[in-house]
This record gives sequence, structure tokens and C-alpha cells, in this order.
Amino acid sequence: MKTIFFTWISDDYRPRIDFNSFYKSFKYFHPDIELVVFDSAIINMVKKEKPWVNHVNCKASFAKLLYNDYDLVVNVDSDFYFFDRCYELLEADYDIAACANYNIVQNVSIRPGFLDGYYLPPVDIKHYVQGGMIASTSKAFWDEFEILSEKLALKLPIYENDVFNIIWHSNKYKTKVLDGDYDYHSENFKCYYNCSSLGRIHQCQLIDDHVYLDNKPMRSYHIAHGWARRKERMHELFPSEISEWFYKKIL
Repeated sequence: MKTIFFTWISDDYRPRIDFNSFYKSFKYFHPDIELVVFDSAIINMVKKEKPWVNHVNCKASFAKLLYNDYDLVVNVDSDFYFFDRCYELLEADYDIAACANYNIVQNVSIRPGFLDGYYLPPVDIKHYVQGGMIASTSKAFWDEFEILSEKLALKLPIYENDVFNIIWHSNKYKTKVLDGDYDYHSENFKCYYNCSSLGRIHQCQLIDDHVYLDNKPMRSYHIAHGWARRKERMHELFPSEISEWFYKKIL
């Protein structure tokens, strides 16, 4: 299966994150997979073609620049750190895959109702999925995601992440929670990909060159919460044993 990951990063956002660690850690574990970085030049090109595009509704529009040439298209935010290969994601046994969000720091939900004629399904805090990493084998999904992002994102509290959850819970597509389940307490929760580890990463352990939390492997970590702020660096987040291993081995 022909696979590509992509991220977007504007010139003004780059200093706020550790892009070097994001890029190098991804390529360390996925040397065989393309990672496209849409910079300000491409962002401005897309905005010129689609003036409604902005930083809270653009992911599907970038995906559509790629989906005719790839079987699996994966969006990942550029404020991730990778600790392992994304095995569950690369199986591509789904229409849409994403990560659990439920954590001890901050959770969100969607109240049922209608917005501009579109149905908003009820989504409780345990079943709200995180949009920082979205994988899809379906062009129809990316098309629908773009349409709804244009129409609804700016009218919803969490913008395109809410839009993504509306589509995820529409039952139109075969979905896969990459972590194994929505709730990290579940026996089906097998690994950490995104935000379910928020508030607990000080408990992470390094075992045989792998990072674990609750005796479950951590594939990656997303430094979520806010676009405008400076995002913490590895050594400001994880135990020193892990940050030292990361800087020495991965970078």
C-alpha cells in the first residue's frame, strides 16, 4: 500500500515547536515512509485557491493534494514526538483511523443537535477522538471532511476537530481507534498514540529501548492544548532517562 504522512507548518508557528525532533523521530521509526511538510509557500497557495482556508479548518484541503497518488493518507500535527513505529496505523484496515483523547487533564464532548442543517451526534468525553493524527484510505472521507470544515469548523468550539468527530460518529465509515479503545482503563487499550497520556507522562518508563506507560507501549505523544503558545520540549515533559535516550538515540 502506497502511504504518505503529511503535516503543515507556517513560518510563524515553527519557532513554537521542536520541529526537528518531530521530523527526525518520525523518520527514525519510519524511514521507508514519505513525510511531506507543507510550508508557508504551499499554505498560501492553498489559501489563494480556497480563501476560506485557515489554520483551524485546513487538514482535508492539504490531504486532497495527495490522495490521488496514495492509498493511505495520514495527517499528523507537527507537535508530535515519536517513540515507536505506528504499527496499528500502517495496517490500513479501516476507512478512518484516529486516536483516543480521554485523559485526566482536559476532555471535550459534543451535544446533539443541528447546525446549519447538519446533524451533530452526541459524543461523550470518553468517545471523543483526537484529530491530531488522522489516517484514511477513503477519498470520500477527505472530500466530506473538507466540505464540512468549510461550512462548520468556525462555528464549533474545537473547530475541525469537532467536525472530524461529527463524521467519525456518523457511522458512514469503518473506523479504528489506534490505541485499541477509547478509554485507557479498558483491557482493549493496547498502546498510547496521542492525548490519553496527558498528565501522566511523568510515569513513563524506558524498557529495552521502548517507552512505556502503564506497561503499554507509547507509539507517540502529542503536545496538545493551544496553537499560539510555545510547546514544551522533550526534556521539559518526560523523565530525564527518557529525554536523554531520545536525544542520544533518536536525534
